[in-house]
Amino acid sequence: MILTVTLNPAYDLIYWVKEIEQEGETMLSRAYRSHSSAGGKGINVSTYLASVGIENIAMGLIGGHTGRTIERSLRDKGITTNLTWITEETRSNVAILRKGKEDTPIEINSEGPPISERALEQFLKQYKTMLHRVECVVLSGSIPPRVPNDIYGKLVRLAKEKDIRTVVNTGGDHLGPAAEAGPYLLKPDIRERKKVMGEVIDSSQSIIDIGKKIIGYGTEYVLLSHGLTGDILVSKDKIWDFEADREKLTPKNRVGAGDTLIGGIIYQLLEGKDMHEAVRYGLAAAMASVEVYEKICRDTSLVHAQLSQVAVSEMEGS
Repeated sequence: MILTVTLNPAYDLIYWVKEIEQEGETMLSRAYRSHSSAGGKGINVSTYLASVGIENIAMGLIGGHTGRTIERSLRDKGITTNLTWITEETRSNVAILRKGKEDTPIEINSEGPPISERALEQFLKQYKTMLHRVECVVLSGSIPPRVPNDIYGKLVRLAKEKDIRTVVNTGGDHLGPAAEAGPYLLKPDIRERKKVMGEVIDSSQSIIDIGKKIIGYGTEYVLLSHGLTGDILVSKDKIWDFEADREKLTPKNRVGAGDTLIGGIIYQLLEGKDMHEAVRYGLAAAMASVEVYEKICRDTSLVHAQLSQVAVSEMEGS
């Protein structure tokens, strides 16, 4: 059983527009397509895993009408929920995709509701109970206001005490404490800031350098993206470069693609694949998601079609 944790869930609203123009007093554009779904990075991973038949449990801090909508959506997909309810309303996020520029979305993410100390204590109690039932924990996304920056580090350590593998996908100030706790796989989120633990990420070498630094804390694998179609995987002994064929990619919606990548990796690890094979499949799954309007691609035939477009090579210095 896989456990996903989304501390700051959201209801995602995605709009496709031809362009954003101002002819009068207001910048106005009419969407020619829209999509709405339960969101937050961990929830997106749960959605992908459920689509390939992997049983999983979704945890998170959730509240209000939006929270109820998200809960119903998860259960309709066959995902077990163990949510901690708060009094404030769960946030909504908006993404705007301009025609011809779908690979560079405009994302407007709400900060999220403040979390009380009592709610966080209740969540931690539920989390510790769930650790008796699962074999892997996925910790993804931002953290809401009033939650300590070291929360992911704490959750990683609690899981490691039970010999449970952890996968962390986050960024910002709470990335450092998570890295220092030594998760099994760490994927820094650099969409907002091209920095990891204070280091600027601007080349393959900078990715390798920060990857090696994080490995020194006890993390087994670090995965960092360089552009839409490339990733570098760093381990203690080897470094792999993954590159998909961008020329053959027709982007329609890249929102959630990174979460599909994580889901694809976990799916393949459960199938007994080595990490570099799992990452290759995960990148193919992410590319398949970029080419469909729905946030998470559920068509495995599209994933297998993308696999032939993903090249893998060992890098020097491994």
